Amino acid sequence: MGNRRKTATFYLAIIIVLVFVVNVAVGGGNRFWIFLTGGGYVKDYGEVSFALVTEQGQWWRLLTCGYLHMGVIHLVGNMAALEIIGTKLERKIGPIRMLLIYNMGTMLTAFLCCLIFREGWIVGASLGIYVLFGMMCVMLCLKGKKRIIELSGYDKGYLAFYVIVGCFLGIGTIVAHLIGFVIGILVGLILGRQLQTK
Repeated sequence: MGNRRKTATFYLAIIIVLVFVVNVAVGGGNRFWIFLTGGGYVKDYGEVSFALVTEQGQWWRLLTCGYLHMGVIHLVGNMAALEIIGTKLERKIGPIRMLLIYNMGTMLTAFLCCLIFREGWIVGASLGIYVLFGMMCVMLCLKGKKRIIELSGYDKGYLAFYVIVGCFLGIGTIVAHLIGFVIGILVGLILGRQLQTK
């Protein structure tokens, strides 16, 4: 990154990567297999499911699930999207708002997914990333004297790839992404209008 100032998005990504590294290091099975496909003690302790939240009262899992990943490919794909979306939003709404929206969006998306899918479990930064993505899409559509956010050709290409690949990961993933995206649209409509009037 050279002399570029480190952003809150950068530090959020570092924390997520460190959680992944700790999960692999702590183990809970074959470490190479955990690296490739997930699992492990940390994932078991942080994933979210309907029963864990409602029956056992482990509400903190609604947040921790957004910091866990099912293997290195899942992690890399999400971190690339977070870098594009998070840094662009952060420049416009500030680091505190961006982090709050990521974390609160993760929790709300995870909670709604738990209500819809009562069996199974949920992990992945895409819960919060899709909230940020929905918000960014609203800001891209707002008309004003100048665009609130600009995307390069690479940014557009990667985000299209990110959305398409997400559609092949199962109905649960599609629904989770859609829920996060809709939440992001709602947040974007509120904040976008404020930014437009500044």
